[in-house]
Amino acid sequence: MLLVGPRAEERVVAWAGSGTETCALARAAGLEGAAGPWDAVVLDGALERERWDRWLVQRAHRVLVPGGVLVVSAANLLDVWSATGLRYLASRVVRQLRRRLSPRGVIPAADRTAFTGRRYAPGPLNAMVRGAGFEVLSQAMEGHGLPAWLAALLGPLGARTARRVTLTARRLPSVWGEGRPFPERGAMLAAFRASHDAPIEARDAWQRRLGPSVECKEVDVGAWAKHGAVVFSPHPDDEVIGCGGTLLDIVAQNGGVTIVQVTDGSDSAAFIDEPDGVRRQVRLDEARRVADGIGASELVCLRGDNRALRATPELRARFREILERTRAGVVFAPSFTDIHPDHQTVLRTLAAAMSEMPEPRPDVALYEVWSLVAPSHVHDVSARIGRIEDLLLAYETALKIDDYVHLVAERLLFNSYEHRGRAGYLEAFQVLPAARFLELASAHFGADLART
Repeated sequence: MLLVGPRAEERVVAWAGSGTETCALARAAGLEGAAGPWDAVVLDGALERERWDRWLVQRAHRVLVPGGVLVVSAANLLDVWSATGLRYLASRVVRQLRRRLSPRGVIPAADRTAFTGRRYAPGPLNAMVRGAGFEVLSQAMEGHGLPAWLAALLGPLGARTARRVTLTARRLPSVWGEGRPFPERGAMLAAFRASHDAPIEARDAWQRRLGPSVECKEVDVGAWAKHGAVVFSPHPDDEVIGCGGTLLDIVAQNGGVTIVQVTDGSDSAAFIDEPDGVRRQVRLDEARRVADGIGASELVCLRGDNRALRATPELRARFREILERTRAGVVFAPSFTDIHPDHQTVLRTLAAAMSEMPEPRPDVALYEVWSLVAPSHVHDVSARIGRIEDLLLAYETALKIDDYVHLVAERLLFNSYEHRGRAGYLEAFQVLPAARFLELASAHFGADLART
């Protein structure tokens, strides 16, 4: 049993003599040194002290045996009977008001304010644990600042305003498949469409510009492997999010893969307390481990400033040099429908570089990150979903901010249900011959392309 939190040592004493091997960690920072696997993990007062709380639950999932037990005890958001609870609730109301009054960007922004702790409502805590790959077995409200008779008199209100929320959960596989049933097709499609209405509308609008859709073809991985591939990744992790399974299959067929990391990824909110030298290197170190995990033949780090990426002549020249040197048959890049400005900068720079290249020019496979593509080709990566998860988890910096494992799994399952009508994981691409890609890029970027 692994116990994490300020009361971990006390709990270890309580288990003395039981025959259970125990390990106590006062803080979650020591979790990497207690890799397990463990039959049970107890997070007692640890979540509310951890800025990246979902990432802590995800790490607990990784160190548990299949079917292992997670116990979480955390401060209740609605504890109104203690001074600390009231102060936190008041500050939470102020933060929510500021957030609602602040302008919102199209891409969710991580909280960069100083972290002072948190509390949990039962529903969101339950949802976070389930989302990380657990089945919640029980949930209880415990402790009170009121006399027992008054808490009983208040009934449900007394329970909802207890001091702590405690739940017990069982570890499932983190993604659907063996050991974790896929959700029903109709319900999953409806839920995904409701929560991703903007990307779906952008995809459909792009398809209308292209003309009538045609049936998606299966990617010829053998052909791509024969001629090799280059993937332009605006930030470390985009290559796995967009085409990780396909890259693994290209390498498996002895194809050469060159991964180009365009920026250093230094703008992540996970670096809030880190010096600039650390910020500019950590994600590239992660990218190296991921490239090795994929089996890429080459990793090129252009070290563009994540906080000020521009489509410069120098960047265009680097893109062209890589394309002409590798002579790859296919180039992977973000799509025209992607909302991230850095992704558009990379796409624009790629178009400018290819327009200067001599023939033959490579095909371009546009992949999905913050977007959905109007696909011409799909590739079933169901057999690779476990490896995709491992590669994403290696990008620890990004996983602190967003749960890309389940974001990717949901999108790939949506693609499979929508384009194949059955459960599975499907990567989707809009594959364009070079001439057609340059034609669309010219229309999409207009005069900006000429100035690149």
